[in-house]
Amino acid sequence: MKVYLHFLTVVSVASVMLFSCNKADRVSLQGTVSGIPPDSALVLKRLDINSESVVDTLTYDDRGNFSYRYQANQPGYYFLYAGGVKVASLVLMPGDRVKVKASATDRTCNIDGSGESLLYKQADSVFGRSFRTFDSLYVIYKSAPENEKDSLSLQLGRMFIKYKQTAIRFMYSNPRSFVNTAVAFHAFPDQMYVFSDAKDAPLLKRVYDSLQPLYPASVYVTALRERYEALEKALYFDSALSKVVVTDFPDICVPDLKGQPVCLSSLKGKTILVSFWHSQNVDMRLDNRELLDLYDEFSGRGLEVYQVALDTDKTLWASTVREQALPWINVCDGLGVASSAVATYNISQIPAYFIIGSDAEIKMRLNSIAQVEKEIRRLFGK
Repeated sequence: MKVYLHFLTVVSVASVMLFSCNKADRVSLQGTVSGIPPDSALVLKRLDINSESVVDTLTYDDRGNFSYRYQANQPGYYFLYAGGVKVASLVLMPGDRVKVKASATDRTCNIDGSGESLLYKQADSVFGRSFRTFDSLYVIYKSAPENEKDSLSLQLGRMFIKYKQTAIRFMYSNPRSFVNTAVAFHAFPDQMYVFSDAKDAPLLKRVYDSLQPLYPASVYVTALRERYEALEKALYFDSALSKVVVTDFPDICVPDLKGQPVCLSSLKGKTILVSFWHSQNVDMRLDNRELLDLYDEFSGRGLEVYQVALDTDKTLWASTVREQALPWINVCDGLGVASSAVATYNISQIPAYFIIGSDAEIKMRLNSIAQVEKEIRRLFGK
């Protein structure tokens, strides 16, 4: 099984929440958290698309009772931590008056006054069970002998489809629920996103159209729009690609380590290996070691590598490139799966490789470093 990308990842949007002093925007959060470890903090955090930020440290009495009010003019995802343990997951809307009764020891949680939080708990619970079952089998799959992988892959595929059907039913049953902005980005291990196929674009657009009038300034709804637009581009590319014969490779221009755009077309006339990867994936970093050997052997004979990272954290990407001392062209725009390079080359899983000949024609598309080595050796007659 490959590491499926399916447009993620991880979407680049602004994560700043706007605050106002309108009384209708005031959120009231109170309740009790039992079993808080001595001298531990009770912390409220907010999910800012792909990271969590601290909203405030809450004051509580010796029974774990707390009360907190703040201004928020947009809905968002919030988490309550007691001593570093997540005890409550919440969807808080402007004007909400929410009561929480949670335990830091057995992690039970009851929520009153927030229908969206209850829907979030329902969706998250179903996904969590599916994720754990899938992950357990996926661990077995990765270390299984080759003769057992086909059977395990089929089982994983069935689990994936079953959960996707469940997620679709949730969306159709709750068409105006803000929680759909979370369900749309559910992903299994190794960035295997549930809604990843280009044909998922109409469904995600339908979800967006139902939420945008309600939450026009929401960064989560904006992320949903960027997601379906990226899938629409891929769908268009699929359709266009099926109608034409490729006689030249599509160009992409992406910033390198110095922030300067480097175009793939600058290598035209040479044998080019285009590589799509993610720098924080251990397997792909290991693939780079094999690619280094291949590059050392054939770069003197005209092989060039143009490697596109689908990371959203450019600092981590740059650190990995320097740590591995990768000598070829490395580029990353920090947009992750929303990168234009993803749509241009119709990337639905990574790693993905393209071999472009000196005649500027795409010779083949490959999905593993073993295939790359075999084909490069064949092309260079060795």
